[in-house]
Amino acid sequence: MYYENDRGKVYYEVHGQEDNAPVVIFSHGICMDHKTFMTQVDALKDRYRVIIWDMPYHGMSSLIDYRTPFTVTAADFIVELLDHTGTDKAILVGQSLGSFVIQQVAYRHSERVTATVHIGGGALYPGYTPLLKLLNPLISVFIALYPDRSVFKAFASHRALKPDTRAYMEQVAARTGKKVLSHVTQELLRDMVKGLPGPSKEPMLLVHGDHETSFVKKLLRKMHHNHQNSQLAVVNDAHHIANQDNPEEFNRILLSFLDELPAKKSC
Repeated sequence: MYYENDRGKVYYEVHGQEDNAPVVIFSHGICMDHKTFMTQVDALKDRYRVIIWDMPYHGMSSLIDYRTPFTVTAADFIVELLDHTGTDKAILVGQSLGSFVIQQVAYRHSERVTATVHIGGGALYPGYTPLLKLLNPLISVFIALYPDRSVFKAFASHRALKPDTRAYMEQVAARTGKKVLSHVTQELLRDMVKGLPGPSKEPMLLVHGDHETSFVKKLLRKMHHNHQNSQLAVVNDAHHIANQDNPEEFNRILLSFLDELPAKKSC
């Protein structure tokens, strides 16, 4: 199915329970798509209404104006998808880039968010050193100069542990393209420097794989420290895309967190 507004068109799917079930919406990482969450759909659909979608530039969704701030625009699409599907409140799950998008939703529309789950993300509060923006021209040059296959192979190998996950990432990233990879990465770095004025206060689950980079582990520990209502969990035998590298353990952690939420009614 598609939802369209004056900024573009996004693809989404709704799975699972329809009536009075808590809603969980999943947002993917850079150069990925809704299919990264299919094992989570299978694990949750008997008890939850599950929404998966392709963010702008990704999968079957359209491009948007490159001058438009990405994470804020993607966050607006999530809120509009909630309205479009008749959802009052939802549990938001964000993977990598998706983590930064759902933070925008939680801060700007806290009344729509029951809880958030962050897979290999990092906090937008407090912001990061402006020196991060110095990486933007280097990223642009690196991606432009490297052959396509080498870029996407490196992209997958540095984020996934299992061969199947790497193959999926390489294929989807190649389909998305180097221009999107470069642009959205630079947008993300700008967002990290800009940050958010304050922390959100919803229940929060932070997850990373045991093979995650030390940089991302540090970001998540900092996020955990600055958010009192948060839990931090490690998925064994997994890298950045922990929900695909080890879906069984990730799903167990996720369901345990969801079961502990005091109020989950979302529709």
